[in-house]
Amino acid sequence: MEFPMPRLLIALCLFVFSAGAHADAVATLEHFFQSTTTLSGRFTQKVYETNGPEISHSSGTFELARPGRFRWSYVTPHRQVLVSNGHKLWIYDKGLAQVTVRAVGKTLGRAPIMLLGGGAPLSDAYTLSDDGTRNALAWVKLVPKDTRNSQFQSILLGLHAGKVVRMVMFDQFGHRTVIDFSAVKRNQTLPASDFRFVPPKGVDVVNML
Repeated sequence: MEFPMPRLLIALCLFVFSAGAHADAVATLEHFFQSTTTLSGRFTQKVYETNGPEISHSSGTFELARPGRFRWSYVTPHRQVLVSNGHKLWIYDKGLAQVTVRAVGKTLGRAPIMLLGGGAPLSDAYTLSDDGTRNALAWVKLVPKDTRNSQFQSILLGLHAGKVVRMVMFDQFGHRTVIDFSAVKRNQTLPASDFRFVPPKGVDVVNML
């Protein structure tokens, strides 16, 4: 099963913090990630052709424990779970009755889900800039510094009323992925077991470590 990297986000992304003035949005965003240990909540994810129609719509829940651990669970329209303990990534597709196991570094690299759940400062991998105000949201733009190995041309984080409420990703294939976050909880204790995965009995396990 090929891992749908542009459909991740995983991400995982989200959040409750004071945006401050627009001139301070970038510094506030970096401080927020540096001071966040866990995040959890719900998401809706829509994928569009760039400047075109919607081509997919999904929703589910997420949990992040920085650095490197996450559980990203698609509930609709198909059940799929992505779990990482920081070293291994399990991708469970319930409909296919298949689990794929991969190494996190080889699979995710500098993908947006690692932006959300990683431990390094955002400026290590991205050039950050204030992207103005649109649709009642203040935006911060992230452009990968390593453009050759990134699947995304740019990422936008939208802030409203002291929260990051939207993430927009533009990939190299002409797609735009929009993720909206809700019911977000920050820095609460999450069970360690949420970041381990035991394949259900009877499923195929494809080991790609």
